[in-house]
Amino acid sequence: MNKPFPLLIEAEVYIKHSFAFLLLLLNAALSLLAQETKVVSDLHLWTGVQLEKTFAKDWTVSLGEELRFKHDISEINNYFTELGIRYRINKNFALQGNYRFTRDRKQDQSYENLSRYNFDLRYKGKLDFLTIKYRLRYQKEMEGFRMAEHNIPYETYMRHRIAFIINKMEFVEPYVSGEIFKLFMPTSYPRFEYMRLLLGLKYDMDKAGEIKAAFGFNRELVSTQPATIYMMRLNYTYKL
Repeated sequence: MNKPFPLLIEAEVYIKHSFAFLLLLLNAALSLLAQETKVVSDLHLWTGVQLEKTFAKDWTVSLGEELRFKHDISEINNYFTELGIRYRINKNFALQGNYRFTRDRKQDQSYENLSRYNFDLRYKGKLDFLTIKYRLRYQKEMEGFRMAEHNIPYETYMRHRIAFIINKMEFVEPYVSGEIFKLFMPTSYPRFEYMRLLLGLKYDMDKAGEIKAAFGFNRELVSTQPATIYMMRLNYTYKL
């Protein structure tokens, strides 16, 4: 008469184990689904126009507008206005500061306002056929115009960029540049976040301005699923 009870207990244990196994499978499936929503490869287009004016020999003011596309150049990512001022210390070194106001498109298709400022130390040196440029940039971006609230943990970057330009060709200057971004956050240790590599051409049209065209990519450095964003860049600069 007591024999059915062990069978019932055994069946109950089996059901519990099966249920736990199903929960594990469901959790794994949800994790994979969440990973698939991350864009790990995309093609962007960055295009912009900039005006520059040099005065008193060593000071240059610039004003630029840029529009950027994402999702294989199928929709707007963001657009911004940027104002900059540069002071040339001597023939090799310069200082620069920029302010950028961005309208950034979110996943729900609405836009948020972002303010960004940066300070640069620039170096330029020339060899017989090659120009070498280096830029050290401190950059901080925040929501809206809350630039004075330094206690808010917004992203801060230190960026190192080096470029090599062939300067023996008439009208056209081929170049290659590499840049690495180091992220500083109050809640974590500083880390190298991603790198950027560009290959391009600068075409000088004399009084008509200059055009820069480039192709390259951004690559994440710390993610388990590193994203690679390929980009095409087309920029026009007119010097007043």
